[in-house]
Amino acid sequence: MERIILHSDCNSFYASVECLHHPEIREKPVAVGGDIEQRHGIILAKNQLAKQFHVSTGEAIWQAKQKCPELIVLPPDFPLYLRFSRLARDIYLDYSSRVEPFGLDEAWLDITSRENQKDKGEKTAQEIRKRIREELGITVSIGVSYNKIFAKLGSDYQKPDAVTLITKENYRQTAWPLPVSDLLYVGPATKRKLNGFGVHTIGELAQTPVEILRSKFGKIGDILSCFSNGLDSSPVADFQNQPIVKSIGNSTTTPFDVTDREAAHKILLALSETVSMRLRQEKLCAEEIAVTLKTADFQVYSHQKQLPNAIDC
Repeated sequence: MERIILHSDCNSFYASVECLHHPEIREKPVAVGGDIEQRHGIILAKNQLAKQFHVSTGEAIWQAKQKCPELIVLPPDFPLYLRFSRLARDIYLDYSSRVEPFGLDEAWLDITSRENQKDKGEKTAQEIRKRIREELGITVSIGVSYNKIFAKLGSDYQKPDAVTLITKENYRQTAWPLPVSDLLYVGPATKRKLNGFGVHTIGELAQTPVEILRSKFGKIGDILSCFSNGLDSSPVADFQNQPIVKSIGNSTTTPFDVTDREAAHKILLALSETVSMRLRQEKLCAEEIAVTLKTADFQVYSHQKQLPNAIDC
């Protein structure tokens, strides 16, 4: 039986929730960021109008203001975002117990059943999209496919407020022309390496002999080949059987080389804010902090420190 996997992605989540609660700014460019008075204030999220000015996540607020002088920057309200994340999750659980969150604003759903019928995935996705808009006042984009990777690709394919279907029949026409960086887990460093030997699209990656990918990336080469060819078989976790959280972390691959302490501090601050939010979400405290750095040539450096008191901030 062919699986039916959905991936739902709340559009411009933090900024959308803020605009919902502040109707007077809905038609203006809006971003959520750190303290604008501090030099380390950075953009955490932005709405569609801000995106039109090329405001990007992770850049300094003063840089975003240069691109968009009318930009309204609001401080993050993580308890509010968590509440909306749970409300969206409750809607997903009406359709399946197999709901696997991917951060606060994204989730996979496996709606496969013995009664699979034609168009079930697309119809369910449209129903969820409509419910999120009408019940929560925000929008989602949903990808529908037969595996998690292509479902995620589908939710990114059309934004905002859209449903995209990627099937075994159309994935070559839909997914293969896309940039290789659109594939989940292909970050800037992997993209550069792939581009370096002539692989620029997902289709070119799919048609690259796995032996070549293995020689360039090791075991990751096999995974890249499987993902690009739609061979992902990883299951969607049952929400009730989520593993006990033993550690919480967050990472990013920067689109540029970080060469000074100030830039590194901004990035670490953004990652720390996300980790702290997730700690509070899980009602946990941390007793140890670890920071890991991977260089452009894949060398890894890591340091840990035991804390005198457990913290969630």
